Amino acid sequence: MESDMTLGGQPQPEERRQASTAPAAPAEAAPADPNYRWKVLFSVVFGTFMVILDATAVNVALPTLQHVFKAPVDQVDGVLTAYVLALGIITPLAGYLAERFGIKRMYLISLFLFVLGSVLCAFAPSLPWLVVFRALQGLGGGMLGPLGISLLFGAFPEKQRGLAFGLYGIPLVVAPASGPVLGGYFVEYLDWRYIFFINIPVGLAGLLLGFFWLRESRRGTAARLDLPGILLSVISFGTLLYAIQRGSSEGWTSARILTLLSIGLLTFAVFVVVELFRRDPLLDLRLFTRRTFTVASVIGWVSTIALFGAEFLLPIYLQSLRERTPLQAGLLVLPLAISSGIVTPLAGALYNRIGPRWLIFVGSLLLAVNTWGFAHLTLDASYTKIMALAAIRGVALGLTLQTTLTVALTGLKPAQLPRASSLLNATRNVFQSFGIAMLGTIVTHQLTAYQEAARNDLHNAATALGQRFLQLVQVLQMRGLPAAAAQKAAAGQLLGPLVPQQFMQSINDAYIVTFWLALAVAALALTLPGRARLAAARATAEEGAGPTSASAPAAAPASGAQGS
Repeated sequence: MESDMTLGGQPQPEERRQASTAPAAPAEAAPADPNYRWKVLFSVVFGTFMVILDATAVNVALPTLQHVFKAPVDQVDGVLTAYVLALGIITPLAGYLAERFGIKRMYLISLFLFVLGSVLCAFAPSLPWLVVFRALQGLGGGMLGPLGISLLFGAFPEKQRGLAFGLYGIPLVVAPASGPVLGGYFVEYLDWRYIFFINIPVGLAGLLLGFFWLRESRRGTAARLDLPGILLSVISFGTLLYAIQRGSSEGWTSARILTLLSIGLLTFAVFVVVELFRRDPLLDLRLFTRRTFTVASVIGWVSTIALFGAEFLLPIYLQSLRERTPLQAGLLVLPLAISSGIVTPLAGALYNRIGPRWLIFVGSLLLAVNTWGFAHLTLDASYTKIMALAAIRGVALGLTLQTTLTVALTGLKPAQLPRASSLLNATRNVFQSFGIAMLGTIVTHQLTAYQEAARNDLHNAATALGQRFLQLVQVLQMRGLPAAAAQKAAAGQLLGPLVPQQFMQSINDAYIVTFWLALAVAALALTLPGRARLAAARATAEEGAGPTSASAPAAAPASGAQGS
């Protein structure tokens, strides 16, 4: 039964109820195209890879941007902060916008905004303008992820979704490791603007593919605007992401960061309460009443921390302690991209045979073992060992990262997909930022602690370092230095050489944290269904037992895969 809300006034309660549960219908009857699902996959992979590749490539260019624009580090960091904030603010809105205006239309608009932002970034005349244009990029990129997921789930039948999401997962794991290589090459041999130029032909090709290949779903005129949810979402996600981004540099105990965190957490708590009691929430938080969805989400959050944490810590080690260039560091991490790119589609194919439990369990154990290896790196570790560890990490992430996304969405009604994928992406964005900030804070805190301990030992005559300090001070005084100058020079000579090892140990400590997280994920994985059919059956049972979703169905992806 169709709702006539567009021109015929408000629907009656029964009509509204039916409108909120009926599956979406395509805008136009279209002949069956057995290749449509693969066209959707190719189009979505095209756009997703470009967005993630660009995001990681820009990180490498920050020192170059600081030099080009003659700006301090905190101002250059705005290039990253603006993108992350725009991403975090727009992602929760993607589901509603898709339901209201059509998923194909919003996907193409998002891709266009990202390409436009890339063009403007490439020609940015100053740092403030570059920050503004990066925010525009974030507005486009933030919607591509959840919309692409919805398109894929709608196009592929259940028995092919494992393989489809395995193939879709290639850009999610390959691009973060490939971006530093591309970005390092551009800044070292060409110009930083090529990081944005490269998006233009790729983005235009993606727009053409999407325009001609994707099908539109029926407009969701019954999708109601959740204005309180939008306002609370913008404030909570915006302040939390900004505070997390700036916490490491400004200090987590600074008045501004504490104020922002308090505002973000308070508004998020209000947002949760408001969304749980709304009929058409911006983000359907009731999905967390489904145990499979919740467990898969938690595993996905931790896997995201592990992936981007490695991308954050390993380049620091290679560039700061091993004095490698950005390009060299990127090439050393490249085995992670290669191995994950091979394993991810294989894991997708295996998903339909053995289900998510053992894929995620084995991947998590492998991730834990691999992280333990990273936690015991030394200053003279061979590059062969580093590349081998990176390759093993890619295998682990290929088994876990995309599998969690597939199982989380399994069993959902088509009407729930846009907002469910928005919820998954929005929370992953927060945990990705939180994970990087957390690991960065651990490194900084531990480095400060090790240096403070060394200074204490320096002034303790009972320690070996203290005895060496007294002996060196005496030698310097015998050479004519005053006592104060001799102590300062001796402290510098003894403490300076300790810094690289202290920094190395601080990085190792951060990896130890992710080691325990990986073990926790392995334990959680055992609660997941053992086979794909059981996963779907359990999700369906949880759907029947849980509260009815209030999401409007109108922008659920039009299934172009009639028959399998």
